[in-house]
Amino acid sequence: MLSRVAENLFWLGRYLERAENIARMARVEHEVSLESGQEIWHSLVSTTASNQLFWDTLLEEPELTHSEFLIYSMQNSASLRSTLVRARELARGLREHISREVWEEINALYLYLALRKEYIANDIHEFCSETQRRTQTILGLYDNTVLRDEGREWFRCGMYLERADMTSRIVDAKYHILLPSGDSVGGAFDRFQWMAVLRSASAREAYRRMGNNEVDGIQVAQLLIFSQVFPRSLAFCVQALQRHFQQATGETPKRRRAAAERGIALLHLDIGARDMDQLIDEGLHGFLDTFQQRLIEIDRAITGDIFRAEPNAASLQSQTSIGQA
Repeated sequence: MLSRVAENLFWLGRYLERAENIARMARVEHEVSLESGQEIWHSLVSTTASNQLFWDTLLEEPELTHSEFLIYSMQNSASLRSTLVRARELARGLREHISREVWEEINALYLYLALRKEYIANDIHEFCSETQRRTQTILGLYDNTVLRDEGREWFRCGMYLERADMTSRIVDAKYHILLPSGDSVGGAFDRFQWMAVLRSASAREAYRRMGNNEVDGIQVAQLLIFSQVFPRSLAFCVQALQRHFQQATGETPKRRRAAAERGIALLHLDIGARDMDQLIDEGLHGFLDTFQQRLIEIDRAITGDIFRAEPNAASLQSQTSIGQA
């Protein structure tokens, strides 16, 4: 497979997963704001690492709200609208590598977005719910209508890398940004926020089915970081990323896959060697921040060493010799 095609499939997986995550989190954020009467959209902007960009954009558009910036603004490359536009652009160029059903659903979602000429705050819940449903449909169609070949493995690599990053940011937003004062820890609002975290990660039902009746921050973090059976936990995502990367790079020269392969393996081992008590003692925010940085390094290794690797001198010389012969 051409490295350009592999990279585009990788990013298609990232963008679709990102769109589904932003739509879900924005829907939950809207519901929480209505239920609690508190404006906490700033935490979601922080979750997507777009704080500085928001304040810079605000200088040009003083009426811009956090919710519009996150959902609809094309000034924000991480907004829901920007993400879906880029996903559709990639999908259009990948028509030969995805099924007609997947393309038609991505295009229909793009057209649904295009029909909304302006941002309407009162339609947040409907818009995000519909976007979430449609992106979940696309991901399901991809798994059931596209060949399980190298391209599919790169798509899944992108999806799980993005999911791991977003889950870590959801947990970090609660611990670092929304952390209540000492008197409020364990209180009603603290539990309410942790319930919102579960909803943001589509983990509420999974949390209850594991025998947890009361919402406890430590147990929520335990589920979202260490669970081997919940598909959005960090441990699950890293393990899945490792599996799909190995399958995607089966014919890739070892020197090209080595850095990313090592980074994924060490991240998997580090998560498996820790527990929740250790993370709390060492500092959960520091762990999550380092986790996100290591994902960035893995992404850079995949891009630099595999997708955009330059042929070495020996290969060029060999090709030249064959051509002269």
